[in-house]
Amino acid sequence: MEVLVVADAHFYKTPDGKYWAKTIYSYNFWERYLEVFDKVAVVSRTKHLDMIDTENYLRVDGPNLRVIELPFLRGMKDYIRHYFELRKAAKHSIEGAATAIFRLPSVVSSVVLEFYRKTGKPYSIEVVADPYDAYSKNKIAQKYYTEKLKQAALNANGVSYVTQYYLQTQYPSTAYLKGETPEKFESYYSTINLNTNYFSKPRKYDLKKSKYTIVHTANSINSESKGHRTVIKTVKKLRENNFNVEVVFIGDGTKRNDFECLAKDYGIEDYVRFTGLLPSPGDVRKVLLMGDIFVFPTKAEGLPRAVIEAMAVGLPCLSTPVNGIPELLSKNYLFDPMDVDGFTQKIMKLINNPNELNKMSEENIQKAKEYTNEKLSKRRKIFYQKLLNISKKDLK
Repeated sequence: MEVLVVADAHFYKTPDGKYWAKTIYSYNFWERYLEVFDKVAVVSRTKHLDMIDTENYLRVDGPNLRVIELPFLRGMKDYIRHYFELRKAAKHSIEGAATAIFRLPSVVSSVVLEFYRKTGKPYSIEVVADPYDAYSKNKIAQKYYTEKLKQAALNANGVSYVTQYYLQTQYPSTAYLKGETPEKFESYYSTINLNTNYFSKPRKYDLKKSKYTIVHTANSINSESKGHRTVIKTVKKLRENNFNVEVVFIGDGTKRNDFECLAKDYGIEDYVRFTGLLPSPGDVRKVLLMGDIFVFPTKAEGLPRAVIEAMAVGLPCLSTPVNGIPELLSKNYLFDPMDVDGFTQKIMKLINNPNELNKMSEENIQKAKEYTNEKLSKRRKIFYQKLLNISKKDLK
């Protein structure tokens, strides 16, 4: 059986018929669905290009996977301008589908789900973030997509969450409220694709270390939500207090230039570096291994893969008490996203206390081992199998 998977992704198609993504959504990502289903049809926004630098892109298509294209829309103005075009393509995308999985929250997934529900066919949703935080700057969108996700969680046959506890309480499924049945079920698992060879040994810090590199990861630098500004201000304060620190930002986007200008205005441009977008986990890992502390003052998350990847290579991590992050890190290492002084003071204390850094490194590696492919794959397979079972039953 083929499963329709609707995701908030951007694909690029070249004249040879191949599909590419800048990050995350390589063929390897979609193989998790092929472990249970015979075929996968991925519904995604797609842009046609004459050529691309394939070394900086990930190949999406492969055996038993096909792409169903939607208009390549970005930003609310685009959605409004091409609203009817999107709806027409969304309606067409579900034709012939016997079962589906929707990754939410997502404007695109919500539109496709609207049409799919009318078919009465079985489906599941994967809750990967909290729209209440993701749309915090747009109160209308915040309220609309928060309510949409609550309804989707109640209506779906199956609901999985990236958090173990938090998102379940905010967007409860019918299984959560009334108990699980063959028709209504839930699970939890991260979207991360973490192999055992990604892990490193615990770090060894001491007072002889004279320079510290802070690392921050956000594939898309298109807003203020991931805390770049807070990190830059923190680096400024640390250097003013004679701490020899620098920061490396992994990722790229429309706001990158703004943050580079901010660093220049503060006179610390020599200590702030952007790598650009790194397509593969291996490339990200290389940068993380060169770092000393991971700082992630995010305002909106589900369960951030960026933090888990940093933990896996033994980086001490500081972040915010947003959604599922308290399931990863102790409250001693969580601060308000705008609390520059809090992040600054904690980093200074840690640099002066290498034993605590060593302990954090060891504990983070052990915690990250809960999110290996081996462990997450078991829960995913059980969840997908339950959807497959009721979908086969529905066809009879």
